[in-house]
Amino acid sequence: MAIKELLVEIGPAWSPADVKAKRRVLSKTLEGSWSTLYKGRGMEFAGYRQYVYGDDASKIDWHATLRAKTTLVREYEEFKTVNVYFLLDVSDSMLFTTQEKLKCEYAAEMLYHFAYAIVDLGDAVGYALFNDDIIASHYPSIGTELLFRLERDLLNGENYGGGIDLKRVLLTVNGMMAERVLFVLISDYLNLPEGWEEYVKMLAVEHDLIGIMVRDPRDHVLSDERLQAIVEDPTTEERLLIDTKQYADLYEMEVTKEEAYIANVFTKARAGFLKMDTTKDALTQLIRYFQKRMRLVRL
Repeated sequence: MAIKELLVEIGPAWSPADVKAKRRVLSKTLEGSWSTLYKGRGMEFAGYRQYVYGDDASKIDWHATLRAKTTLVREYEEFKTVNVYFLLDVSDSMLFTTQEKLKCEYAAEMLYHFAYAIVDLGDAVGYALFNDDIIASHYPSIGTELLFRLERDLLNGENYGGGIDLKRVLLTVNGMMAERVLFVLISDYLNLPEGWEEYVKMLAVEHDLIGIMVRDPRDHVLSDERLQAIVEDPTTEERLLIDTKQYADLYEMEVTKEEAYIANVFTKARAGFLKMDTTKDALTQLIRYFQKRMRLVRL
């Protein structure tokens, strides 16, 4: 179902000083970090040269050394740009909130400001909005024109709603990219199809990947009050009358297990993972995530 009125505050008309300041901090945090954080390392193979005393021994290519009968090290050149491709889940489960903004509105604002910080670095940004198929997309490009396209698509209420087919979407975008990119997969990770894990692993082998889980407090905890509530599966429309107090502990326990499982799927795939709480500022959570990853790399 389309959204009649979106509360997505992005674009030149809405850029308060605190948002601009946080974007600059995020951009500064990201600056120079792409080549350190990801498997692609922002580098491409440039050729071989003979090993000299003091070279990093880990750069020795033993296969080339055996062929040439002299010790050779691999040399790399840094990419001029990094390609970042955002995948935003706009399916029905993202059209929910107990806060001021729907999960999809919160995620849309976060995506826009994240993309803005990357564009400021001179790197390429692309995106796809998806449910059970890709709704709107743009191939990675450099420059502010991309931000205008992104703003237009994020503000279009017709782009929101529908079922979800994560496997189909990941298979599609994997085939679209001729070169390595950093995918940022933004979703609440609800109603996932059986076998979705293998498609995340597939994407993480071919590319770099960060999963961002956007969750509303109600996704994790039922109300503390004793209420008779009707819950509905947004996909099957099946309804169930429950006593919230009776199921609160079981609900929280099952959700905690589910979230840990999803995080572990990304960890095992050697991908990044960040859970975002919609009660907290999105940019602050992004900044802390990348600062933490940089500290871990330096250890």
